[in-house]
Amino acid sequence: MRDNVDSATAAYLQARRGIIRRNFVWVEAKNRSSGGVETMGLWDGDEVVTATVISGQTGMPVSRVYVGAGSLLNVDSIPLTTDLTVRTVKVSLSQINAAVQQLVRGYDTRRAPIEIHRGFFSIDTNELIAPPIPRFVGWINGNPINTPPVGQSGNIEVSCVSHTRALTFLNPAKRSDEYQQKRSGDRFRRYTDVAGNWQIYWGENRAST
Repeated sequence: MRDNVDSATAAYLQARRGIIRRNFVWVEAKNRSSGGVETMGLWDGDEVVTATVISGQTGMPVSRVYVGAGSLLNVDSIPLTTDLTVRTVKVSLSQINAAVQQLVRGYDTRRAPIEIHRGFFSIDTNELIAPPIPRFVGWINGNPINTPPVGQSGNIEVSCVSHTRALTFLNPAKRSDEYQQKRSGDRFRRYTDVAGNWQIYWGENRAST
């Protein structure tokens, strides 16, 4: 996906002044008990902050809470492209952070929507120059927990795929006889379930039983 910074940030960058860059990760996981949506924001800052970002779903500014204190360790470089290629991004999270533990162990993150923003802070005010634009929008494809040997460090590698992955999904309902009958009683797929077992004799006599 292609990221175009806003005019305020572009002007600040063109001035070639010092700048602070931070990554913001937003996940909408599922409550394992109720099935409801549970949100979690993580960033590579030092504390818990409330930041206004541009939503990857609505394109409107939204205020979100992001937990820092070492929760977000690293975000892979994200290619800025305009084609429909499915992109994969790795996000490294702390294995001991309480917020991360709640996210990956307390919630169900399978195919959970995820957004990654990059925020630019002014070195004069230490405030965001403008609400960050989404740099990546997609789903979590897996988050294995890497348990290290004694004396070594571990992490949680979150694998994310871009929203263009939706273009590869198939709807199996459209390949069933029941679904096809909704089209004015069309029975084109009447024998879909059994046709694979038929023996078709092409240019030869049927074998005698």
